[in-house]
Amino acid sequence: MKLQNAAALALVAVGAASLVQRERHQQQRNQVAVTRNQLEWLRHVTTHPDFAQLWKPEDMTVDEYIKLMHVNGLLCALSLRHRLGVLRGRSLRHCADWFMKHEYGRRYWETFGSFRVEEADVDGTANDFNDSMIAAYDRQRPRTTS
Repeated sequence: MKLQNAAALALVAVGAASLVQRERHQQQRNQVAVTRNQLEWLRHVTTHPDFAQLWKPEDMTVDEYIKLMHVNGLLCALSLRHRLGVLRGRSLRHCADWFMKHEYGRRYWETFGSFRVEEADVDGTANDFNDSMIAAYDRQRPRTTS
């Protein structure tokens, strides 16, 4: 009888693990789909200046906005890698530092970083990514001496 109970318990555990794994994969597919949609929108806004004109901040030229939206595409791809668990720890820090070493990476973050922070999800993944970007931005800012 104990063997049957153990076998039944093992089957339940395997079934539960399978359900958890399926849910995780579905969440990953959803993240890829959302990012694909975002990248498609960014492709459209960066190739149609008249469309970019509708969305750019009032104090920004269309050309500047298009450049920053190209940068946004890169950041979306990095963020997806982070969400999927591919970009963590030292690799995330390396990519964040590389991103912020570029003038347009810093310019993008200065202009739209606060929006990314505001829209971050409650699960903490986006917050972790944003924290890494903020830290990299801070490491790249010129230090002023008193």
